Amino acid sequence: MDLPVRIVGGPLLDERGAPRPLLLVDGAFDTPGLNLSHWPGHATPPALRHDLSTGSALAFARLDADERARLAAGCVAIANNHYDTDGACSLFAVRHPERALPRAEKLLAAARAGDFFQVPTVEAFRVDAIVGRLGDAGSPLADDVRGLDNLARWQVLTDHLMERLDAILDGDVAPYRALFAEPEERLRADQAALSRARRTEDAALDLCVLQGDASFAPGRHAFHGATTRDRVLVLGASDGGTTARLVFSTLSWFDLVTERRLARPNLDALCARLNELSGTDPTANLAWRTQKITGAAPELWFGAPGVASYAEHNEGLAPSALAPAAIEAEVRAALAPTARTP
Repeated sequence: MDLPVRIVGGPLLDERGAPRPLLLVDGAFDTPGLNLSHWPGHATPPALRHDLSTGSALAFARLDADERARLAAGCVAIANNHYDTDGACSLFAVRHPERALPRAEKLLAAARAGDFFQVPTVEAFRVDAIVGRLGDAGSPLADDVRGLDNLARWQVLTDHLMERLDAILDGDVAPYRALFAEPEERLRADQAALSRARRTEDAALDLCVLQGDASFAPGRHAFHGATTRDRVLVLGASDGGTTARLVFSTLSWFDLVTERRLARPNLDALCARLNELSGTDPTANLAWRTQKITGAAPELWFGAPGVASYAEHNEGLAPSALAPAAIEAEVRAALAPTARTP
């Protein structure tokens, strides 16, 4: 659609202070116009809903021009309120349908790598790494975004992708090699470690338990790419203790069309229980810690504080005194109230 692509911090207001209609993709907030999103609270038309915002955007792109114009009547911009791979792919599909539709599967794969931390293909993982690190050192845009606030930074990166995303999807990635080479190398190492790990899948709890040796600490893309389960418990066992990371995927946060995941448990209670069993002071530098269960992809771990949301690798991990079997038993007990019934 021949509308400007805008990264916004909220509704766009007219001279009277009234919100202007937006064709809002991926994000979701109260504004007039058309919403194409899978975020909680979205207002996507039922016929255009998809597990990914990119899927909804592609469904919109497949409509004839008159229907697209009708649905987006009055909209002054194609907008998003954040920057990520699914959002960028959604904006591209709406703004450039003639370039997006021949690459629909590549766009969806990249969006899955971004929002679901999966690895549909190595190429999709590369695209996600490029988008996610496009403003970092080593990027051709690093100088362009230096010193900008988030909205201005995201706008520069988005403008670049609106021009170049189809080429990137088609494999023209040499200018961005510094952005994906190290993540891809680490992904391969993580996948190799996973191939040697003990794995237990529990459909009733929607849980995958992965256990390896002391160095076993794979990243989100590796373990979410290796299981369909929403909850993943990663245990690294040694004589010195057990590293542990319980991670919930975004699949139980986004509004999916194809499936409904289990309700999330009380992570605060589980964290307190593990600290009690460990004899650990929760205010100590090394303790059981948790992120808010209402976040898109929270995790619980033993170790240092300050681990960022959505961290690929948890760099704060430390060995807990609890044995792997004891940790797994407590996790299963905490998940049991949310289990699927036969």
